[in-house]
Amino acid sequence: MPYPKRLQEAGREIAYASGVRSARAWLSRIVLLLFCLVGGLDAALAQPASGQAVAGLRVEAARAQPLDKQGDIPIESDRPPATGWSEVTLPDMWSARWPDFDGVVWYRVHWVRRDAAEPASLAIGYLNMAGAVYLNGSLLGRDTSLAEPLSRAWNLPRHFVLPAALLRTGDNVIEIRVSGQARHQAGLGPVTVGAPAAVAQAYDKEHWLRVQSQWFCLAVAFTIGCFFLAMWLMRRQAAVNGWFALTSLAWWACTYNQIAYSTWPFSSSDAWEAANTSFLLLFSGSFAMFILRFSMQRWRRYEIALWSCAALACLALWLAPAAYLGPLRSLLTAAQSLHYIIVSLAFTVFALRNGRADHRILAFFLMLAVAAAIHDTLMFVGISRDNIYLSPLSVVVEMICMALILGWQFVANLRRIERFNGELRQAVEQARSELTQTLQRQHELEISNARLGARLNLAQDLHDGLGGTLVSSIVTLERAPQDMPPQRFLTVLKELRDDLRIIIDSSTNQQYGATTLDGQLSPFRHRLTRHAEAHGIECGWQLAGIDTCTLPPASCLELMRVLQEALTNVFRHSRASRVDIELRHEFGRLLLAVRDNGIGFREEAQAGRHGAGLASMRARVNRLGATLTIASAPGATSIEVILRVQ
Repeated sequence: MPYPKRLQEAGREIAYASGVRSARAWLSRIVLLLFCLVGGLDAALAQPASGQAVAGLRVEAARAQPLDKQGDIPIESDRPPATGWSEVTLPDMWSARWPDFDGVVWYRVHWVRRDAAEPASLAIGYLNMAGAVYLNGSLLGRDTSLAEPLSRAWNLPRHFVLPAALLRTGDNVIEIRVSGQARHQAGLGPVTVGAPAAVAQAYDKEHWLRVQSQWFCLAVAFTIGCFFLAMWLMRRQAAVNGWFALTSLAWWACTYNQIAYSTWPFSSSDAWEAANTSFLLLFSGSFAMFILRFSMQRWRRYEIALWSCAALACLALWLAPAAYLGPLRSLLTAAQSLHYIIVSLAFTVFALRNGRADHRILAFFLMLAVAAAIHDTLMFVGISRDNIYLSPLSVVVEMICMALILGWQFVANLRRIERFNGELRQAVEQARSELTQTLQRQHELEISNARLGARLNLAQDLHDGLGGTLVSSIVTLERAPQDMPPQRFLTVLKELRDDLRIIIDSSTNQQYGATTLDGQLSPFRHRLTRHAEAHGIECGWQLAGIDTCTLPPASCLELMRVLQEALTNVFRHSRASRVDIELRHEFGRLLLAVRDNGIGFREEAQAGRHGAGLASMRARVNRLGATLTIASAPGATSIEVILRVQ
């Protein structure tokens, strides 16, 4: 390999290795940042393990009847079991203790009240899925449906001001009945018992995180989704708007699970969970498509594989038996979270290497969402004991960032279009100015051409009309100058005057409409007959139908000039003793024929000697849109013009 080529190859290898090392370095920093964020989130959200921080608080749990038998037990007879109690720590998820149990679990919280006059309140972080709360055997509150389809109160914190009439000095028992399914993370969250002000403060914080913030997230996601859906419907070419709208609406459907209190429109908790996971898969896929289109990329094979896997996963969710639904949901949720994280990390590396400001801003917010996704995934699979999902908030913040970036791009495009319109206006003004100058020059040229054409027409008219009369008069004088009486000179002058009048009329009477050929031809015919007799040529006329033939004045003049030129050639050169003129109008066709018995001519020789006459005749015939036929031989010469008449 030549030395310069080796240098180029080596340079490319070094650049590639440098790019790979740079990408790995960025990825390492991003992963380290994510670990710090996740650790910070866990530390920030860490709470005391329920009321166990309060002296004398002890929690026990016992398994009761399965869900399929819940409908057979009257609510007044639904009491906790007498045996089977074991001490637990809150928050508790009973799938670790009873992995296949779908039914009712009772929790019993023992609390020692030392001051009889001290008021007390109770706060429950959450219970999954539905339940009822008792104080010393008296009902404090319950959900609507404790059997399938269960009320979906899993993310709803509870707050009760404990009635003084139900409280006892010493040991008090709070019984919490929970109906749930092990495959859906059934259990009980933190329980706080204490002074009403402190408990209310803890409840308000929990309620804001679990309920109020979710409503805010729903409103933002739905508004953004509908807005960008409308933008995409109005302009289908902007695929990034469509994918962003689908991402927002899919996330809205997922987030609705946080505040839904029933399984409507589904008939069971399993169907609801399958639908929720399906929307989660849709969100993950549409998010990946949005990132690709936002980066102006199109990976056809990846996109086909992505949607094929999503469709198969949704099909498996809806067809899987109830026993396998929990593990399948956990697997698919972890898989989509991993896919979301990989897509976000890949885009972050792309943004840091690409250098665009909007890409880097979005990458920063994606890292926050990735940290929340890792936290929620660890919590979902049971590794983390926290029960506050952060993805709804983080993804909505990410969506707001995406919407602002897309809006900024839209405004930037509008400004670019406005600049282009300004430049276009300047270019149009410049082109208009140049066009005005060009049109002015063209107008001047057209005027010059019109003047030149008028001069040429005048020259042809002078040649065919006045010139022919002059030639005829000169020939007459040359033959017998001594026999020309004064009256004859006066006649010649009158003929010249008539020809001049024809020329003037041809220039001034173009505005008049069509006229009959007979009316135009009568004076012209009389004069041509006198010319023929003056040359000793017998003249015969054959006219048919010309009284019904109407032509524009210009066409009549052209036709008479053709006839005049043909007869002038007969008078000058033919040495004929007879000439016949035929004008016939029939079947929409006008025939003009001039035939003489002269010596004839060759057209090439005639064109060379007297080119103006034949050339003028051909030009006039062409302007008429007619056909000219010339046939010449000794003793028989014929000129025919055929014109189509409307």
